[in-house]
Amino acid sequence: MNTSAPSPLAWLAYCRPGFESDLAEEIFQRFHCSAVEIVENSGFVIAPGARLKTLGETAVATLTFARQLVLISPQSVVLTSNDRVNPILAALTDFLALTGQQSVTDCWVEYPDTNDGKALSRAAKAIGPRLLEALAAENKIVGHAKYRAHVFLTPDKKAWVGLADMNLSAPDYLGIPRIRMPHDAPSRSTLKLAEAFQQFLADADSLALQPDMRAVDLGAAPGGWTWQLISRGIRVIAVDNADLKGDLVDNAMVKHMRHDGFKYQPNVPVDWMVCDMVESPSRIANLVAKWLTQGWARYVIFNLKLPMKKRAGEVLRCEAIISEACLEAGLPLTLQLKQLYHDREEVTGFATIPTKRSQFAHNRYATKVTNAKSSAATPISAEKPKRLTHGLISRHGSAGAGAEAQKVGRTKGAALGRTPSLNASSTTSRGTSPWSAKPAPKIATKQKSKPKSSSASALATARRAKSKSKSN
Repeated sequence: MNTSAPSPLAWLAYCRPGFESDLAEEIFQRFHCSAVEIVENSGFVIAPGARLKTLGETAVATLTFARQLVLISPQSVVLTSNDRVNPILAALTDFLALTGQQSVTDCWVEYPDTNDGKALSRAAKAIGPRLLEALAAENKIVGHAKYRAHVFLTPDKKAWVGLADMNLSAPDYLGIPRIRMPHDAPSRSTLKLAEAFQQFLADADSLALQPDMRAVDLGAAPGGWTWQLISRGIRVIAVDNADLKGDLVDNAMVKHMRHDGFKYQPNVPVDWMVCDMVESPSRIANLVAKWLTQGWARYVIFNLKLPMKKRAGEVLRCEAIISEACLEAGLPLTLQLKQLYHDREEVTGFATIPTKRSQFAHNRYATKVTNAKSSAATPISAEKPKRLTHGLISRHGSAGAGAEAQKVGRTKGAALGRTPSLNASSTTSRGTSPWSAKPAPKIATKQKSKPKSSSASALATARRAKSKSKSN
């Protein structure tokens, strides 16, 4: 691909309406742009000065507030006449020539996720098939092409044309996953966890989601997240002082514990800890850090309720709390934060202490923290947490063991560690999780009689001899 295009390009990023300034701040820091163009409540931002080579280097999954990321021409197409297809087709053809592309795998005509933007949905549906047909007639649609063409319509009668990498962009139209609401779920919050699994894990049947795993749901009531877990065959300890609803009441897969989610500590490590409690983001971040550093859970999904102002800064602060705690404990960390479609004034996070098994279970575009081993973990709070004697901290090797430097950054890979071994007193079949292992039952054995002493043996011999002499 030609990377020496003289004309400057731009980034077009979709977002939730009202979060344009937060996305602009994130893009400004990531791409070091000179400026970012935003219109409040428009649902998108434009960052001029992009370079063509960055198209294959930037994943939308690494941006917290972005739903989709498209490399566009800095010049929009003004749609003043009734003929919209031909001007867009001409602009798209010129852009493909500018970027050195002969073909694309598909062409999406999209619009902002706002009330004014949704009014363009009918026009997008009309333009899309005709544009796709015109590109196919010119042999510009090839199924194995690396890039997808995008046309973005705006309420001011403009269209932006661009390209998105098939492997690095969001796979859903408008960047919005379509998830159907289950009829028997107790609340709509179940969609949030379903989208989180889709966003953070490699696939729905990954190693991280297996039947008979164990999970803890902190702040479970009314049970939307618990329902999502048990629907996948995962057994759940639901921790909340409030009542669960629907089919979760007296469910054999659910153990309801009326307890404070911030004080609860598991007796044995679990596979999952999920948390959707309404609390300050920093307090939730400290709770997540405690669960990770104490080895209480292998995977963690949590929700951060953001303040009205400085939301991007609060996300960075929470990310630092979790990362620094794992650095001090000498543990590798994979961390990813994303504002999901089903989130409102909040973001959802995924964190794990990576192992050889878990590296294939989560999205590869995440924040990785690699640390050298430390001799002891620094306490996270004044309250001394209960430490499990068979916890995971001592069983996880650090990916940076023996290294003098500590590295914090965003990478595409996952740090590798040693797979934790099972307890000698636990039983786990092949393919199940060591975090879900239960102590082996004690087998009752018949006690052997104690051997007779030498004096008792001599007395018995004398008695037999005496009875024999009497008989004679």
